[in-house]
Amino acid sequence: MAINKINTRSIQDTTVSSADIADSAITNAKVSPSAAIAQSKISGLGTSISNLCSSISTSNTNITALDGKIGTAANNIGLLGFKMAVNDGLTVFNLIDGVVDEFHDESGTDEGEGSNDLYNATDDYYVNSNQPAGVSVCTPYNAGFAMSSTTEPDTSEADGANPAYGEVTASNTYTVPTSITSVVAHVWGGGGGTSSPNSRSGYGGYARGTIAVTAGQTLKAGIAEGGGTTPQDEGAGGGEGGTSEGRGGSGGMSYVGQVDINALSQPQYGPNQPSVFVVGGGGATATCGGGSDGAGPTGYSGSNAQTNNGPTAGGGGDQEQGGQGGTSPDGFAAGQTGAAFKGGRASPQRGTGGGAGYFGGGGGTGQNHTNQSGGGGSSYVGHPQVTQGAMTDARSSPSMYDEPLWPSVSPLGVAGPGAHSPSATAGGDGYVFLIANLSQPASVTATTIVSNAFAAGSVPTTSRIVVFEENVATPTLNTDIIASISRDGGSNFTNATLADSGYVTGSSGQRILTGQATISGQPSGQSMRWKLALANNTVKIHGVALQWS
Repeated sequence: MAINKINTRSIQDTTVSSADIADSAITNAKVSPSAAIAQSKISGLGTSISNLCSSISTSNTNITALDGKIGTAANNIGLLGFKMAVNDGLTVFNLIDGVVDEFHDESGTDEGEGSNDLYNATDDYYVNSNQPAGVSVCTPYNAGFAMSSTTEPDTSEADGANPAYGEVTASNTYTVPTSITSVVAHVWGGGGGTSSPNSRSGYGGYARGTIAVTAGQTLKAGIAEGGGTTPQDEGAGGGEGGTSEGRGGSGGMSYVGQVDINALSQPQYGPNQPSVFVVGGGGATATCGGGSDGAGPTGYSGSNAQTNNGPTAGGGGDQEQGGQGGTSPDGFAAGQTGAAFKGGRASPQRGTGGGAGYFGGGGGTGQNHTNQSGGGGSSYVGHPQVTQGAMTDARSSPSMYDEPLWPSVSPLGVAGPGAHSPSATAGGDGYVFLIANLSQPASVTATTIVSNAFAAGSVPTTSRIVVFEENVATPTLNTDIIASISRDGGSNFTNATLADSGYVTGSSGQRILTGQATISGQPSGQSMRWKLALANNTVKIHGVALQWS
């Protein structure tokens, strides 16, 4: 009689292990809706997930760091290909000796034998060009001048002084570098100041022009001081305000020329005007309303809240004469007429002084217990050595932060040159920025690079050259880049036909060139040298290896 075998495991042990479950055996239909997992079985799951998230975060950080290293690694791919090609000479071609020069300096090449072999010590390569990078360059020689400092000490010198209101000081200097033939000047005059919360002073003027210069010439840059909050706080050249109910000082002028500002401050102004190239006029101080701006060919006339451009307000300076001083029907003294580089003083009783400029604005006077503001000073770009001149007021001038060639002027404390005073504050100081750029075009040179001699252990018959090269232009191998090898110290050379070895280095233009030559036909010798002749198209040579047997 047959006896059925009993599965004792199913009676004694109901545990299901992974060994009992086939792949895809558990489906949603086989899982009861009331199925549950004891909390003790999943108590560590949250911690595990937390640890996993932390690991992912760390991985992301590592990936970011890796991205930075990838860029560095990419730069080494060409060098790696160079070394691999050198190793090929030992393993594939059975060359038993050789020398490798990765160009960390010029010690491996014969400078006496080479010609036009310009070495770029910064990046360690030779280039057949008159420029170290093989491309045209534009070298800036710019300088920004504030009241007592400059951004470019290599070409310029600040006078180091910060004058008191109304005083003059030695001008800053800019020495024209070699090969520079023109300098672009951007000049802002000083804004007027106010002491009244109900007043608005005038902006300084802005002028721009290209000055024809010669190498070594010294340009003087005078910087305007903005007017202060009392009538006597005028910038150098600005007209002084009236002592009774005066509203603040007028703005000084900025300029670029050939004379020191002390010469301009002397009583006889006119003779020095031909020595000034570009001038930014000063703004006048406000009274009860708006002050007048220094502007273009003619500064703005003065005004107040009651009367605009009336006879009691000072007139703006122009290109030929100073602004007319204001007159008063109330018996106050007239304002002083402006002059060359000097704003007119206000009536001693009332009014504000005129802004300085090529010709200064006239001083204001009073009427019906009101102060009339002085006129703004004129700017100037009319010198025969100046071309492409333009003038406006500082509020309409280009932003100092929009021009890519301009330096950041924040370290000089100039936030807004020539700014007006909106209420009971000093006007903005002036600023001068000089731009000179030397264009140095790149041209290809016929270049020969020759190595020093390297001693071979025996007389070689076969030699192989490996060249780590980078395209700047598009050279033709064996025409624009010709490699040759000598075993007799350089008396005789045999050309090696170069080919791209196939080591890909991405879009950098770097290539590994290899070529072989049979040198048994040369006179017997053990003094090995290589030579590269470069022409027609610019290339960079990062390294050369020579092998032989």
